Amino acid sequence: MPRTLPDSLILRVRRRIAGSKSIMAVTGAGISAESGVPTFRAADGLWSKVDPQDYATPEGFARDPEKVWRWYDERRAEMAQAEPNRAHRALAELELRGKRVFIATQNVDDLHERAGSTQVVHIHGSIWRIRCERDGTVEENREVPLSPLPPCCACGALMRPDVVWFGENLPLEPVQAVQHHLLEAESNVCLVVGTEASFGYILQWVHQAKEHGAMVVTVNPRATALDSLADLHLKGRAGDILPRLIP
Repeated sequence: MPRTLPDSLILRVRRRIAGSKSIMAVTGAGISAESGVPTFRAADGLWSKVDPQDYATPEGFARDPEKVWRWYDERRAEMAQAEPNRAHRALAELELRGKRVFIATQNVDDLHERAGSTQVVHIHGSIWRIRCERDGTVEENREVPLSPLPPCCACGALMRPDVVWFGENLPLEPVQAVQHHLLEAESNVCLVVGTEASFGYILQWVHQAKEHGAMVVTVNPRATALDSLADLHLKGRAGDILPRLIP
């Protein structure tokens, strides 16, 4: 990690975490990218190689469900091979040390859970779940490679990846879980890790956390939409910085 990040900033956050019972973390693609999971929106990300309208919309799925599923099957294989990195493990370690760590992640992988975190809300869904197009039945499925493609529900209808596509609303249950945490948990620290926070709902949630007294800390190699709101911006890789925040 570049040594331009002063130890005094790290110490300030670490002291706040030490005195905190509840911590909220909002995580994005950057934290999983450090485990080798390709990102979607970066300049060299997945959406720079294919048209998301073909692979991440209900209309694209209706046109060619097998094409869409072959693409997601490749993503599932990549995520199955990835391992939690030091950033994932640092958040899990905070929980082991008695902190309540609530994680709202934009990521569809399960690296937080595999690191040991137990309070994880997937606001964009999970690539390890499949959902019936007809009746909404959701099943966990970790078969890699997935067979047959496309998978079908017991009712005979096609199953789709249980992830949020372009033009779709966020699922109600995880949104309610985040709102409940913001209202009830009174987190003393809100870490925004590996995301440039370009979505309006991220800005809203973090603003709420700050209004309730949380120290807002962004952790990212680049500037984020939250830097003007944040109390501190720790510039660098999550895997380098988060382990140093453990009291």
